[in-house]
Formats: sequence, C-alpha cells, structure tokens
Amino acid sequence: MIRRFRPSARAGFAALALAAAGSPAIAGPARLTVETQVRLGYDMNPFLSTGSDLASPYAEVSVNPRLTKADSKGQIILDGHYDRTEYFKRYGGSDEYGGELSAQRRITPKLSVYGSLRYDSEVIGQGDDQITGQPTDAIDVNLIGLRRRADTYSASGGWEYQASSKDTITANAGYTQTRYDSGPPGSDTNNIGGSLGWKHAINSRSKIGIRGSVYRIDYDSPGLSTLIMQPTVTFSTQLASTWKLDLSLGVSFSDLVIPGPGNDRTTRGLAASVELCHTGAKDYFCTFADRSVSASGIGGTVERTQVGVSYRRSLSERVGVTWNGSYARSTSQLNTIGTRQYVSGRAGVDWKLSPVVTLGAEALYRDVYGGPPVKTDLGGSLYATVRLPKP
Repeated sequence: MIRRFRPSARAGFAALALAAAGSPAIAGPARLTVETQVRLGYDMNPFLSTGSDLASPYAEVSVNPRLTKADSKGQIILDGHYDRTEYFKRYGGSDEYGGELSAQRRITPKLSVYGSLRYDSEVIGQGDDQITGQPTDAIDVNLIGLRRRADTYSASGGWEYQASSKDTITANAGYTQTRYDSGPPGSDTNNIGGSLGWKHAINSRSKIGIRGSVYRIDYDSPGLSTLIMQPTVTFSTQLASTWKLDLSLGVSFSDLVIPGPGNDRTTRGLAASVELCHTGAKDYFCTFADRSVSASGIGGTVERTQVGVSYRRSLSERVGVTWNGSYARSTSQLNTIGTRQYVSGRAGVDWKLSPVVTLGAEALYRDVYGGPPVKTDLGGSLYATVRLPKP
C-alpha cells in the first residue's frame, strides 16, 4: 500500500503564491492563539465496533494553536490540532492530529484568490465524528467500526472575479490523497478535479447561477477509477435579515472503469443540496442536506446522502446550550457492499467561567445500520477549555 505523500497538488501552491502577490507581505501583525481542552467521559462503544463489553471511561487532551496574519486585503492562517485520548479499558491510546495553511487575498477590486494546504490523520469511527455536508471531509460510513486510520493530504485553490455589478465568475481546483494504514487494494485514493461557476444577482437579496464540476478518482487497485461530471443550477437568497437559503440542483454522471472485460459502466443520479441558516443576536440555527458521489475506503465510489442540523442558544452572557444531529447513507456504485447508514446526535451546555476559561458537559448518541450488528454508542463527558491569550 502506498503510504508516502507525492506533492503533485500544484493548485494549492499556486493559489497561495497568488494570495501573496498583491504585496510583498501582509502588513498586519501576527496573532497567535492556543486553545487547550481537557475532557473526562464515558462511551458505551467508542469506535462503534462489533462485539460485547465495549464500554470504557476515557480522558482526552487536545491542543489547537492558530497563527493569523491579516490586513485590509486578506489574511494567512496556520492552524494545527493534536488530540490524545486514553481509554482506561480495552482500547489503550489513540491520537488524531493535523494542520492547515490557508490564504486569501484581494488582488484587485474585482479579483480575489484563495488557497489551502491541509493534512489530517484520524481513526475513522472514533467518538467525535461529524457530518459536515462536504463530501471530501464527511465521515466514511463504510469504514466505521474497523478502527482504520486515514491520512489525508490535500491542496486546493481558486478565484472569484466580479465581471459586472450583477455577475460573478468563480473557479476552483483541488487534489486530495487519502491513505489508510490497512485494508484491501482499492482503498487508497487520489482525487483531482475542479469547478467553474457563474452567479447573477436578480436583486439585492437573491442570486441564481450555474456550476459545472469534474473530478477523477483513482484507486490503488490497477485499472479501477471513476470520472464524475456534475452540472448544477444554484440559487441563494437572504430570506430575512437573519435567514439565508442556498440551493443547488443537478445531475451527477459517473463513468466507472472496472478491471475485467465488459465491467465498465456509466451511472447517473440526482446531485442536490440545500442549506438554511439563521444567525440571531442570541441563537444560531443551520440545517443542510445533500446528495453526491464520492470515494470510499471500502473500494469504489458511493452515492452519499447526508442530512444535518445544528443549534446554539445563549441563555445568558455566560451560559449557552448546543445540540446537533446528523444522518448519512452510503450506497456503493459497484454493488460490492450493501447500503450503510449512520445516525448521530449530541447535546451540551457550557458556562463561560472567565474570558479564557469555559466549562461544559455533553451527551451523545451514535449508531450505524447495515452490515454486522453494532451496539449503540451512548456517552457523556465533562470538559474544561482554556483559550489564550485573553480576547
């Protein structure tokens, strides 16, 4: 299995270079913040594994530094994270870590560019998996329960050009490598692609547009690849001062190249997304749903459907409550595996003890359906977060 990073993602490097082209250096001062969290908790099934006697208490420490340099035309951000979890029964220790360098810059009054380089290493199925709505970042439902580590290397970049007072043209490109520490051939992937879009302002609140995306997924199994083409129509509108709606609707065409004579096939299906968000003085609400085609570490591409919701409300200047829920469904386009579904929910309360210290408590629920029977994960935790320097 391939385990090394081949730095062929030129798009991200080029965009980062362009982001700095407007001036020799960003003039603003650099600001370093470090957020540290300590968490004590208990999980009934931390990795959603099969079997019995799976529960364990745990202690977790996470460190998240961020270095930001910004001025009136753009910013550069260097992010990092390291999480260490020690389970007191059965599992031992587990690490997750990574970092990202991102930049955005307004080159002219009409042209802005951006780019990022990112690396992440995580154990799929560990208790903090989130459904994001982004296919390249969303949890791989088919690998939950296997305790496989995924290393992801990615580079991306793009630009936005204001062609007229009502028209905007956007383009982006990206390259992602995903490597697993175990698994059969056909698991590791290289994903390269991009999109081109146009948006037109109907009025001061609403925009319509079109976007075309093309990307290719190559697997480490010889002769296995997928070419995906996705034309969509987009619409966005500011429903009210605190509500925004984003929609897209289109078709996804997948050309699957499969080893063996006569195995190649073409499929097509719905490609759609919706996001509705509200940002108020004391509360935040956002819900999304999308359907797309993406790679899976089980081998071959999958049709992925995702739905999620998140909510936060400030009860006072110091106390807030948060809850979120998500659902993901994954179906193989190669018919090599059945449909698998993942459901999760999380709720918590937090108390801002001081400008730098926050205390909180959370409860969680997770379950997976399809494949071998898996015991539901129920858990809870207490945590303390320290953010320095003082805001």
